[in-house]
Amino acid sequence: MLTGTNLTYTKAYNFRIVFETIRLQGPISRADIARRTSLTAQTVSNIVSRLLERQFVQEGKKLQKKRGAPSTTLQVNPEGAFSIGLDFNRDHLTGILVDLAGSVKRKIFYEVDSPSPDEAIDLMVSTIRQLSSASDLKNSHFSGVGVGLPGPLEINSNNEVSNFINPTAFPNWKNVPIGSMLKKHTEVPIFIENNASAATIGERWYGAGRNISNFLYTFFGAGLGGGLVLNGSIYEGQYRNAGELGYFPFINEKSPLSNSSQPHIGEHYNLNRLYKWLSEFDITVHRPEDLETLFNDGNPKFMEWLDQAKQYLLPVFLAAEYMMDIEVIILGGRLPQVIIEDIANDLPRLMEGIRVDIKKNVPKFQCGTAGADSAALGAATLPMFDLFAAQTDVLIKNNSLSNGD
Repeated sequence: MLTGTNLTYTKAYNFRIVFETIRLQGPISRADIARRTSLTAQTVSNIVSRLLERQFVQEGKKLQKKRGAPSTTLQVNPEGAFSIGLDFNRDHLTGILVDLAGSVKRKIFYEVDSPSPDEAIDLMVSTIRQLSSASDLKNSHFSGVGVGLPGPLEINSNNEVSNFINPTAFPNWKNVPIGSMLKKHTEVPIFIENNASAATIGERWYGAGRNISNFLYTFFGAGLGGGLVLNGSIYEGQYRNAGELGYFPFINEKSPLSNSSQPHIGEHYNLNRLYKWLSEFDITVHRPEDLETLFNDGNPKFMEWLDQAKQYLLPVFLAAEYMMDIEVIILGGRLPQVIIEDIANDLPRLMEGIRVDIKKNVPKFQCGTAGADSAALGAATLPMFDLFAAQTDVLIKNNSLSNGD
């Protein structure tokens, strides 16, 4: 249960608590909000009035009680706010426009080939302009643009990427101030995050993790990324790179896809490396959708890769289970859904084979809900999350939308 407080200095936090309760439990009455949050009826009424005024929520049906007048319910107004999410990597740029309910209103997708920073920024700016010109935004609050980038990253105090820490994959991107470059072309707020962490936030806000307090999100894409939600809050770590699962070293034999001086398991999940490896056996693959065909056909070389992929995950997930007592492990990313489902269905059996017998409470595995666009949806969630998420760090933030009377 989300619990608010009646102390004056936590007004911003209460605003978010009430919005979050409506978002998760709506349609819901004012009286039920007060009961669920432990806020006074007057506090709830004041906050709801501000939410209605800003059109972030709307009134719904009336609920007839056994006694007294019917109460009006409240629910999120999907058109109350919009945001844009950009998911960028060496081989693609995905841009989506999302409403306050998490529905994708428009999508733009480009296949790219290791663009330079200037080329990538030009394409991002063009995508932002195309998406922000949509008629849906005319009478709504535009909360900003979220950008998901492959990690790990160094992000400075101004929310700007100051360095890509993967010079092999991005040789021309060292110390590129992406935030500053974008701000030269647009006045909207820019939020930058590791794409796996962004996808985690998206699953927490809109997807499979909406009502899960502790989970590890695993992202299959340019490697193996992840994110953590602990006690209902995103845990980013000291340098905002928590969940970089792909840099675990191989325990036994390394992957046939690995060719670096410091082999790590993320190399096995790198889609471009996978395509290249399959091509050595005259198997032509250009995009994730082609992998689904190989899976459905039971292609021996692809199934060999998939079996190895499951094995490399086991020690990583077991470490997370033992160290953090994770409730759920959510799998998502750019792999086709049918392949992610196969991994999620097989991992419990494989984990049981290496887990000590005395361990009775074990994490569940499930698939994320955003599919191949999980990073883009997560990036689009970043501005919404900044404005509305009921996390305790809001007590030290100054947010004009939630601090107003």
